[in-house]
Amino acid sequence: MMDEKEMRKAKRVNYIAFGIAIVVVLGIIMASTNAISAYDRFCTAYVQNHTFSTSKWLNDPENRAAIVDDLLKKHELVGMTEEEVVALLGKNNNDRGCFNADDRYVYYMGPDRAFGLDCEWLILDFTDGIVSNSFTTTD
Repeated sequence: MMDEKEMRKAKRVNYIAFGIAIVVVLGIIMASTNAISAYDRFCTAYVQNHTFSTSKWLNDPENRAAIVDDLLKKHELVGMTEEEVVALLGKNNNDRGCFNADDRYVYYMGPDRAFGLDCEWLILDFTDGIVSNSFTTTD
């Protein structure tokens, strides 16, 4: 049988172990909350930086590659008229002279997403004033 002194010592050890367990659980909860919050901030920033808008397209040509996937997901370019394309993407701006062809619009999109060594381009081919083909490429 345990005497009273041993029983108090056992209770004290149990209280300390319980307190440590509570601190560990609270630490895990706080770390998880911080990780979820950081993930939410990352996702929000990612969506903002990768969501197409005409103003982003027109005002930040060096970062068009980041939003082109969203553009292509939201807008079916094939079948658009030249006027619709200009309203959405602005004038054909192939000032570098790459990929020139008759009835073709070429849009510079900035450094390529893979290594940043080449440039990415959005190419739109027209037939009778209607987009007949669209693709992205690098030079």
